[in-house]
Amino acid sequence: MSPTTLFGVQFTFSLVICAAIAIWYIAPALRRLPATDALAPLFLVHALRYLPSSAFAPGQIDPHVPADAMSAIAFGDLASAVLALIAAVFLRYRWRGAIGVAWIVNVVTSIDWLYGGFLAASRQLVTYPMGGNWYIINYYVPLIGVIHVMIFARLLETARAPRARAGAALGG
Repeated sequence: MSPTTLFGVQFTFSLVICAAIAIWYIAPALRRLPATDALAPLFLVHALRYLPSSAFAPGQIDPHVPADAMSAIAFGDLASAVLALIAAVFLRYRWRGAIGVAWIVNVVTSIDWLYGGFLAASRQLVTYPMGGNWYIINYYVPLIGVIHVMIFARLLETARAPRARAGAALGG
């Protein structure tokens, strides 16, 4: 099996499994919580996005891996981890603007996630020996995507709730 095919199979399985866990178990449990309490742990999952920086540890990836792509991914993920931690703190302590911070951070880190995926695909990173980063790519990256969707869904639900209540109060 080619590395690209293996990647496709593993990534797809991980995405399906993470989505099933999110839909069947996590989302129903978080739905019972206020938005700030439900969103904080989701951002903490993103705070682990410093993990791809392990590519800079000696012997972790093939020296022929395109360094510019790997650096962009690792530094983008490190910045995303810091932003996610900031969002989690804002949400946990219910600081003013926490929902706004959550929106901004999720948009920015989603763009970074998509850009990292584009770089990895366009530079064919899965065809290089990736060491432990193979597991990050195939198991953690799909989880990140699912969590982004969960965060957006909850933020949209939170944004619609005041409008729905206002419409109900007006008899609409």
